Amino acid sequence: MADKYTGTKKASDGASNFNALNSAIRRILSMGGGPALVEVKAVNGNGLNPAGFVDILPMVHQQDGAGRTTPHGMIYGAPYARLQGGKRAFICDPSVGDIGIAIICARDISNVKINRKPSAPGSFRQFDLADAVYLGGYLNAAPEEYCGWINGDFHVKTAGKFIVDAAECDINCKVNVTGPVAASGDVTAGGISLEEHVHGGVQGGSSTTSTPE
Repeated sequence: MADKYTGTKKASDGASNFNALNSAIRRILSMGGGPALVEVKAVNGNGLNPAGFVDILPMVHQQDGAGRTTPHGMIYGAPYARLQGGKRAFICDPSVGDIGIAIICARDISNVKINRKPSAPGSFRQFDLADAVYLGGYLNAAPEEYCGWINGDFHVKTAGKFIVDAAECDINCKVNVTGPVAASGDVTAGGISLEEHVHGGVQGGSSTTSTPE
């Protein structure tokens, strides 16, 4: 008997006018395009590029009226969110395997994705999975590289270099360094230059000064 029912229609939906109306309402509500948990399968346009796109796969399977499930197809080219204001951004783009939320837009966003400015809808479709945008950071594993507050201290951990490109850096605290320190330019301490300072009270000759005290 279950094979006679397709989509979300149940065997009980034809039992009465009320059940039939419920079935129609349920079908309409299911087209509303609510958020969905998805897994990232591919990333395009990450790093020092404009915020790009991800290919995502819905994690909750489709289900028919008999309770049978089937996986969703891939959603291609969903724009992903980046924390950015003007020309300033915190870049931590999605990676394959991430779990996040797909938010389904009300209208066709294909032209906006191409033009990156206000545009006419690409079609008359509404609440379609093809018009999803991606927001990451749900149900993911513990990070191995991170920055953030841990037990009151702010930690930065990376497998690569920590590089700061700025006009100047001011550190208003005591600095403790474990490991060698290298400087390509001069170092000034207490107004005294490391490269250009001199020692008074030294007679000419081949002798050198003693070790620092």
